[in-house]
Order: sequence, then structure tokens, then C-alpha cells
Amino acid sequence: MEKIRLIAIPLLLALLCAGPAQAAGRILGHFKDRVYTNHEQLFTVRSPFPEEPTIQDGRDPQNDGAGAVSFIDGFGRLLGILYMNSHDAEAFARADEAAAQKFLHDWYHDKAFPSLIQVSLPQARILRDEAGKIAGQPAWIAVAYLPGGSPFGRSVHDDDEPVHGDSWRGMAVVANGQRYYLLMTELRVDALATRDWTYDPQADDWNAFLPQLDDLYHRITFR
Repeated sequence: MEKIRLIAIPLLLALLCAGPAQAAGRILGHFKDRVYTNHEQLFTVRSPFPEEPTIQDGRDPQNDGAGAVSFIDGFGRLLGILYMNSHDAEAFARADEAAAQKFLHDWYHDKAFPSLIQVSLPQARILRDEAGKIAGQPAWIAVAYLPGGSPFGRSVHDDDEPVHGDSWRGMAVVANGQRYYLLMTELRVDALATRDWTYDPQADDWNAFLPQLDDLYHRITFR
């Protein structure tokens, strides 16, 4: 019989976390009273889910200080944060809105997507992206298609290597201090999606996920 398992490793974190799904007590950071504290003390995040989530975090210090954390509930809903050091912090702070969004666009296209996403999911591609705002500040908004990037894995036997479905990921890039932050959420939740689910990047509501990412941003306290 086919079984479906929640597996935390294919969440854009394969480069950062090469281990099995972890419980909250085995993460690099700290999770207590529904608050995650980043292992570098860079930020805290209030959990976005009412039940205790599966948490996966990781780091790649050699890649511009990259790190990430994802929260996943029992249905496979995902909200995550990926971050890297910025080499443009001073110029970004002086930039007007259009120039700031150009910085965010360039980082997403030239650094984040190729070195943190396509490096582990080579067939991943950006379906649509454009300038926007998160929490009233400049942001770069995107939807990406990640073949094999779903947090759910299917296997015929318990010992089989799980096969992961595809993922459609809503994303928003913002900057805070010395770092860029990539916020993300799963658009198609395997356990809840109907068979006829599709994503249309040309639809008027292509970015309907933005309130989720705005809420996630407001759950972050930067230190």
C-alpha cells in the first residue's frame, strides 16, 4: 500500500540540512513557548501554526552566511524563511523604492534562486515575479515551480526512498539590516489539494499568498 510521509528535507534546505526530518528538539536553533530562536541569535519567529509544527533549520556559512528555517504542519502546509548576508546594505538603505526593489530582484535572480534553489532542484524555474511590498516596505514577489520540492514524500514500503511531489512556492524577498530574507509558502498542499488543482501565473490573483507572507514577516523579531 502506498504511504504518505511528511519529510522535511526537500524544502530548499537540502543544501543546508542534509539529514532526516527533525523534531523541534533536534534543530540548530531553539523552540520554546511557540517561539523559534535562530541559532545565531539573528531573529526570533512566533510559530505560524496553532499546533506544534515540524521545524527544519540549517546553515551554510560559506555561502554568504546562508541559513534557513521552515515550519510545516501535519497537512504539509509550509512557511519558511531563508536568509543570506547582503553586500549592498548601505546602498540599499539609501535607495528609493524602485532602486530597493531592483536590489531585491538582482539578489533573487543572481544569487538566491541559482545558489539556494536550483543547486539542489536543477529543474526549478520562476513562473512569475514582480515588484511589491511586504509590511509596507519594498519587496520582490515571485512564484516558483519546484519539481520534487514538496514536503510530502510517497513510498510503497516504509524502507523505500520517498518520492516527493512537485511544489509551487510563493515567495517574497525583503531586506533587513545586513541581510536579505526570502519568505516562502507552499501554494499546493498535497494533503488538501483536489486532483484538478492548477496554478495560473497570468491570473489576476497570482499573488494571493501575499497576506500569509506579510503575516509571517510580522511574526519575526529581528535582533
